[in-house]
Amino acid sequence: MLSRHLPRSSSALTLLAAVAACSWSMPARAQSNAALAESLFREGKRLSGERKFAEACPKFAESYKLDPGLGTLLNLAICHEAEGKPATAWAEFSEASSRAKREGDTDRAQLADEHVRALDPKLARVSVSLAPGAAVPGLIVKFDSRELAAAALGLPIAVDPGKHVVEASAPGKEPFTQTFDTPATPTTLSVTVPVLKDGANAPQAVPPPAAGASVPVTAPAPEATPSSSPNVGAIVSGAATGAFLIGSVVTGVLYSSKRSDFNDANSSNDPSRFDTRDSAQTLGTVNAVLVGGTLVSAGFFVYFLVSGGKHESPPASAARLRLTPVVSPRVAGLVLGGNL
Repeated sequence: MLSRHLPRSSSALTLLAAVAACSWSMPARAQSNAALAESLFREGKRLSGERKFAEACPKFAESYKLDPGLGTLLNLAICHEAEGKPATAWAEFSEASSRAKREGDTDRAQLADEHVRALDPKLARVSVSLAPGAAVPGLIVKFDSRELAAAALGLPIAVDPGKHVVEASAPGKEPFTQTFDTPATPTTLSVTVPVLKDGANAPQAVPPPAAGASVPVTAPAPEATPSSSPNVGAIVSGAATGAFLIGSVVTGVLYSSKRSDFNDANSSNDPSRFDTRDSAQTLGTVNAVLVGGTLVSAGFFVYFLVSGGKHESPPASAARLRLTPVVSPRVAGLVLGGNL
């Protein structure tokens, strides 16, 4: 029977093999995503020009998901505003304004701020609060299927016109649901979550075992025996280093080319220069991740080379080695944690 505690060297080798395999496909995937994002963006522009906003907005949204450019975000906000979703557009213009100011793009920041100021007085808002005594352990309050944090209760939430739902639930309690409509005019509605009633299927307390009754005891897991392996770790980590290095060179060349395109477009005041700049920033982020992967895998290579590939498995209480990717519209990188 296999032990549930794998040797540390086996875990590290598995990790390095997976990272090496992923590194080969990252540059191609980034280019594929950028090409698909561009196609979706152009289709969204075409549909917007035909005033088919209900069809155009999902195109912009998917394009932004694949390649989060500032220009795409602004087009998405303009589309939602034209579609009749002022609260959604207001939130997107606010995000675009903050991002443009961080990037020093004063023209786009001014455009976003103008829309934010124009939309703010037109918004409908909903305030969700708790009745006295309603705050029981395990209470979960949701607004349109999204859980509300305790800090958000009582605050006015900007919402689009239409139907909305407030839900509340807690262990051993009957759930509460209230559905309501918000108008397309500026207004503030209040919804109060009442004290939840006890449910018919409330969990019953488990009585303590009777005197003399046997209590099952779980046998401790067998300790992992020390294991040794040849210098496969050095081989795999060396291959991963090479893979990351190749990916770094490829994305570095693509980034340099895209930056050159942006400089040429910027010098000629090409209207598309901002989207070219956003694509260059995306490639720069991918390149930074790959460079970091090169350094991490190189460190593993040196470690396995020096240690000779022999490692005892850690005890059950020891921390595990973790390499976690972190990717968002604003952050991309690798987080290394745990113990060797």
